[in-house]
Amino acid sequence: MGFVEYQTDCGLGIITLADSRNGNRLNRESLTELSNALNKAIMHDEIRVIVLRSNGRNFSLGMDLDFLQSVHGDKSTAEEVVSLYTDLLLKIFESPKPVVALIYGDVKAGGTGLVAACDIVIASDDTTFELSEILLGLIPANVLPFLFSLRIPPQKARYLIMTAKRLSAEEARALNMVDEVYSMDELEKGVKSVIKSLFRAAPFAIAATKDFTRKLLSTTIDKACNIARETLLELIARDDVIAGIQAFNEGSTPAWFAKCKLSAPLIRIDDDTK
Repeated sequence: MGFVEYQTDCGLGIITLADSRNGNRLNRESLTELSNALNKAIMHDEIRVIVLRSNGRNFSLGMDLDFLQSVHGDKSTAEEVVSLYTDLLLKIFESPKPVVALIYGDVKAGGTGLVAACDIVIASDDTTFELSEILLGLIPANVLPFLFSLRIPPQKARYLIMTAKRLSAEEARALNMVDEVYSMDELEKGVKSVIKSLFRAAPFAIAATKDFTRKLLSTTIDKACNIARETLLELIARDDVIAGIQAFNEGSTPAWFAKCKLSAPLIRIDDDTK
């Protein structure tokens, strides 16, 4: 069995970190499999939403420490793996389809980067987060572009990194690292409610939202207003947008409204690691 499993279900592309027993550690093999699975979901025309989950109560405990030791002195392999991780986070962040992180366990170090790059983060109330790299003499450099300012204030990021503080799900939500927190009993219902909302949104509008907000990150207010003007004019000119507006005015629903009736639960725990 590989590190990552990919399946489709009623318009969902479900990516499962499948080695929870061993912490879903990140190395060359697991990062490559994750990237390939994400490519499949992005390229599949019928996929509306991508869900990233684990098969147990370790979402991801970060980089494979044995692997890090093995590449010491091997600069080319080290560069390859660092690039694989960075490129994966950017691919999640730039995906035209919404990526939902569904978490019910521990997230540490590099695993936090996977979560931070996602559009929506939904966690069980017993989930924990920890930026623990500094304990190893490292820093979460590749994580910070997707966490720093985007989700948490810069000074708070410094505090979390320097202290390696372990956060509860509720503490993480208070810092905006998590969007919604549910008890395990309510988690399945909660994530399905979010997915239902996403299935009512126009896929091209979701893609435009992600693209537009990304452009705003590195521009001035004047340029941002120009980009906003261009984006809105492009959308208004679309025939399907006008058809959607007409449908609302007539008390109907736009063509992109869809329902998601899954064949299996989204919460998956093969081995209870706690």
